[in-house]
Amino acid sequence: MQYLHNIGTYFLMIIEMFRKPTKWSVMKELILKDIDDLIIGSLGIVAFIAFFVGGVVTIQTALNIDNPLIPKELIGFATRQSILLEFAPTFMSIIMAGKV
Repeated sequence: MQYLHNIGTYFLMIIEMFRKPTKWSVMKELILKDIDDLIIGSLGIVAFIAFFVGGVVTIQTALNIDNPLIPKELIGFATRQSILLEFAPTFMSIIMAGKV
């Protein structure tokens, strides 16, 4: 019968989550504080990491492309695609884990 108690407690918790908060001004202040802590506070470390990772990926891409028919602009494009598609979620999860 313990599982019925746990299911009931879970549904009571869900109902409490969707009730109106007590004061909007308090919620607004907490949301703005979280935005400041998690987003604006992380911009420095994100820029620092992105600068060095971008440099390393660019150098590796440039050294691995030996074909003279491939334009140099392709190195920048490949670097951008590589960082955005592969590394951005990893960096954000590391940074968010460090801030929490």
